[in-house]
Parts: sequence; structure tokens; C-alpha cells
Amino acid sequence: MPYAAAAGAALGSWLLVGVPLAVAIALVAACLWRPSPLLVLVVFAAFAGFFGSKALEGLADPPDGPVEGWVTLLDDPRPLSTHGIRVTVRYGDARVEARAYGAVAARLDDALAGERVHISGTARPATSDWHRWRHVASTLNVDTVGDRADAAPLGAFTNRIRRLLESGAGSLPDDSRAMFAGMVYGDDRGQSPRLYDDFRAAGLGHLLVVSGQNVAFVLALASPLVTRARPGVRLVVLLALLGVFALLTRFEPSVLRAVAMAGTAVTSAALGRPETGRRTLAWAVAGVLLADPFLVRVLAFQLSVCATCGLLWITPVLAEMLPGPRPLRLAAATTAGAQLAVMPLLVAVFGTVPLASLPANVAAGPASAPVMMWGLTGGLGAGLAGGWPAWLIHRPTAALLWWIGTVAETAAAAPPAVLGAVGAVAVGIGVVLVLASRMPERTRGLAPAGAAVVAVAFAGSVLTASSPASGWSETAGARVFHHEPVTVVVLDGPARPAKLLEALRLIGVRRVDLVVAARGGASDAHAVLALKDRYPDATVVAPPMHRVPHARTVRTGSVVLAGDVELEVVGEGPPLDVAARTSGG
Repeated sequence: MPYAAAAGAALGSWLLVGVPLAVAIALVAACLWRPSPLLVLVVFAAFAGFFGSKALEGLADPPDGPVEGWVTLLDDPRPLSTHGIRVTVRYGDARVEARAYGAVAARLDDALAGERVHISGTARPATSDWHRWRHVASTLNVDTVGDRADAAPLGAFTNRIRRLLESGAGSLPDDSRAMFAGMVYGDDRGQSPRLYDDFRAAGLGHLLVVSGQNVAFVLALASPLVTRARPGVRLVVLLALLGVFALLTRFEPSVLRAVAMAGTAVTSAALGRPETGRRTLAWAVAGVLLADPFLVRVLAFQLSVCATCGLLWITPVLAEMLPGPRPLRLAAATTAGAQLAVMPLLVAVFGTVPLASLPANVAAGPASAPVMMWGLTGGLGAGLAGGWPAWLIHRPTAALLWWIGTVAETAAAAPPAVLGAVGAVAVGIGVVLVLASRMPERTRGLAPAGAAVVAVAFAGSVLTASSPASGWSETAGARVFHHEPVTVVVLDGPARPAKLLEALRLIGVRRVDLVVAARGGASDAHAVLALKDRYPDATVVAPPMHRVPHARTVRTGSVVLAGDVELEVVGEGPPLDVAARTSGG
């Protein structure tokens, strides 16, 4: 039944067919009279379609035109382009993405979810699918920000916890503090483009945000405190704790899935009918999709469900097959199970998957758990104590975060072996064969065959070139000139720092000798900061009146040397117009 419920909820959420409520209720009555998996599937599909179509109707009349009044922040303000912020707010009954720039953005930057702000601006209906599946009806360009009011008591309480955790981690280095905020309470706003790209290249991006792991650790921390309580009291306390943690982490899709699973598990245990992990996942997916059918199209939710499926179905098989001591087998099987399950989806979305993710997760995984658990306990103590006690409390945190960051940086610096579509299909076939080996006796021999298929897929993965092609090439808002061993990057377009670092890494750029900030504006300044973070020895040049840190001004006729490459400024612009010459012409 739970698997049929999950399948029906997913089907109805995807199709969004507007089933009349009377029909859905009649299907429930029929299911109660004569239950069957097929009827359960139809019932959940009908209700998911009904709720999803109602949600679409709620987006049909978006705010349009001048807006003035009080709004409630539904998440925390995030950076937008080079000098702005964006934040989802509730205006009346509509969800709106507010965008502010310059001095107006500065008045919103330190606000947190749940707080209320008086604003004015101009709204326009949102048209993208990205906004639609997040229930955002309009985008709002904010002109003025007025008075502010605190969040409701529960929201104010969770905001206080976040601020305590943030202040307690103040002694950590910038990157470590950003990692701590992401891993412990889901705040990824302070992560630098280089840090984000390192973790993405290493397949460790899930460690920079909260996930189902965090929910498991919260329950592990709380369980000793409620073990001796009566079942009813224990149930209420644990469910309340799960709700507070979901609010603290801003209802991230992966947290919603994990909280729903944990809530289902503790409820069934309190009722004396404990469920298996697989059935619990199915009920949780069905319940979450009924509550928000749009989540079925959100990648974070899809990845969370796939990874959990890998842990529940693939990991036990791998733990039996792998050689070695049990703790090592479990660690490797846990990582491999989750990674193998999400690989097909990652390939479908991003085109490739870094193979470094498997060893990197095995190496970094054991350190991530203590960070998450100590971060919520010792981190609160550090926030309350402040000063040198906070520094002392976070010494173990600093060491663990250093190790995780080193693993990510090392894996990102390795020649990037990636798995493409063909390899992902082969991995999928291999996993199916391995799982089939758990079925009747005649299929036992499929396990070695499946393992062999997976190994061949990995061995046949694409190893990208160790250096870019000679001459000029274009990538991610920049031009790259390479003449072994010299690399020049010309920023002549609106480059997004994280995308630029990723693009340079994928074409094999391991060093940059010269950066030309062609326009010298704020966009170039942010890109240069990211490039200098990744390539600290790079020289930077920019046109007169530039706003780029670390840059020296060049004019028409200037010649800049980088190894045996001469870069001549043939027009000072902005944008700069440059020509490259090598010693060989």
C-alpha cells in the first residue's frame, strides 16, 4: 500500500489533473470499502492532482503594478547579481520574489525569515517554471524599505538560534564558517564561488546544505532525553522538535522529506506498529507530495528521495558484497549506495558526474557527522559564551572542517574523470543486476555480473584533457587565450563567478597568469575576486576608472607580458580591446 500511495502521489503531482473534490472523496470511500493497491494509487493521484491544480489557480491572479504595504519574509535574503539581494515574501495571499539593489538592498540584507517589513515597489507576474514550482506569483522590484517588525514567537526563537550559532562560529576562518553555516543550519549564503565549485567538483555539494542526515542527528541527540518519558509525551516532544528544526532550516526539500520520514517512524512506533525504512520512505513521499505537489519537480527533493532509496535498497547489498572490516564496508557501502542512486538523475540534469565523488564522500563523510552534531550542541554553547570560550569550543569544529575542505579541494584539483550518459546507463544496469541478486536463488549469480558492469562503466569514464586547447576559446562570459604554459582570461561579458570557475576547471585550466577585466565594473570585480581566490598568482589589468581590486590600469598601446605571451591593448574602451601575440607569432 505505501508504495502505491507514493507512486500515485508522484503521478498526480506531475500530471496536475484537476480532479473534482467530490470524485476524490468517492474514490476514498471505494478504497475503504474494498482496498487494493490500484485504488490507493488512484486515490493519492486524485488528491495530489486536486491540490496541485488548486495551487496553480492560486498563481493565476498575480500582483501586477505598484505595491505598498507590509510583507512577511518567507526565507532569508540571498545575493543577486553583483549588488542586489532577492527574498521570497508573502504579500497578502501571494508569494512574491522581492528584489532590491544598492542602498535599498542593504536595509534588507540582515533580515531573517519570519520578520515583517514595510516596502513599496513595482510587481510583475513571474513567468518562469523555476518561480512557478516554488509558488512564486510575481517578482517585485523594491524601491523603498521602511519599518521592520519581529517574527512571530516561534520564528523569532529559531532566528535567535541561528544568530547564536553564527556568532559562536565567528572565530572560524571565512570558508570554514560558511561550511559550518551550511552543514549545521542550512545557510549557504556566505559560500564563496571557489568553495562552492570545489565541493561541486568533488561531488560533496550535499555537505554544504542541510539534509536528511541532520534530522537523524537531531533525533539521536534528543532520544536520550525522552527515553524514559511515556510514549505519548515522547511522541509530542519529538514531533515538536522536528517541526522546530524544519523551521530553523527553512523547510529545505531534503529536510521536509527527512522530517516526514522521521515523523512517520516515531508515530508508528508510538502506536506500536513500527514500519520498515522502505515503507516509511514511501509514506513520507506520499504525504509530502500531497502537502506540496510542486515538490515533485524540484531537483533537491528528487535527489533526496533517490539518495534515500540508495541507502535503503543498494547499501545493504553492497555491505554484504564488499570485503574488509565491517566499519569500513558500511562506510563505503553507505556512500556508494547513495551516490549510485543519484548518478542517473545528476547525469540527466548536468550531463556528467565527477567520479571523485565516491572516494571524496568516503573520506569526508566520517568528519561531517561530528560537525553536524557538535555544531548544534557545542555551537549553541559557543554562541552563548562568546570570546575565548567560543574559540576553544570550536577547535574540534575547525579541525574537522579543515579536513572536509582539504578533501574537496584535493578532489577538485585532480584531473576530472566524469561519468556521462552511456556510463550512467551502464551503472543503472549494473545496480539493477546487483539488486536482482537478492531475489530468488536462480538470480544469485547476477551480483558479480552487476558489479562487473559498474566497474567497466567507471573504467570507461571520460578523462578530460589536462590543459585547454591552444589559442582563443570562449567560455561562461569570458575569452581564454592559452599558449603552453601561459593562460590569459579576458572578462568581456557578464560572467557569473561560480559558472566561470566551473567552466575553467572543466576545460582543464590549472593556472591563470593574466586576467583582463575588460569593462572594469562591479561584475568584473566579483569575477576577479573569485579568480584571485582560485588563482592567487594571476596578474589583473583593467581600463581607466575601473572598480576592480588588485588591478592595474592600462591604456591604448600598453603591452602586458605573461611568459612568452604579449598582450597589447589596442583600444582602452571600456571595454578593453586586446590582441595576443606569442614569441612564435
